[in-house]
Amino acid sequence: MAPPFVISTVPAFDAVLAAVKRDDPVKYQKILKTVRLLRDYGPSYPSLQTHKYQSLTGPRSEPVWEVYVENRVPGAWRLWWVYGPNEDTITLVMVGPHP
Repeated sequence: MAPPFVISTVPAFDAVLAAVKRDDPVKYQKILKTVRLLRDYGPSYPSLQTHKYQSLTGPRSEPVWEVYVENRVPGAWRLWWVYGPNEDTITLVMVGPHP
């Protein structure tokens, strides 16, 4: 799997993104930048700091991955995603503050 990727989303991600767009335009732009980097350059892009999220699996028991939306700020946001359903697709499953 190599970039560029097709980006897909789930309804829960879309709902959070819509709320952030309405309530925090600066954070919304950070999320969009993260999605663009993931789509255009792939998970190995250095600033994304991609790593497997250990305490969760996807709907088909696939690994869930985490990338940075923000870093070095209190309550820094992360974006969680899985590969699929197609080989060239990344599905965004959630975005929010680091737990």
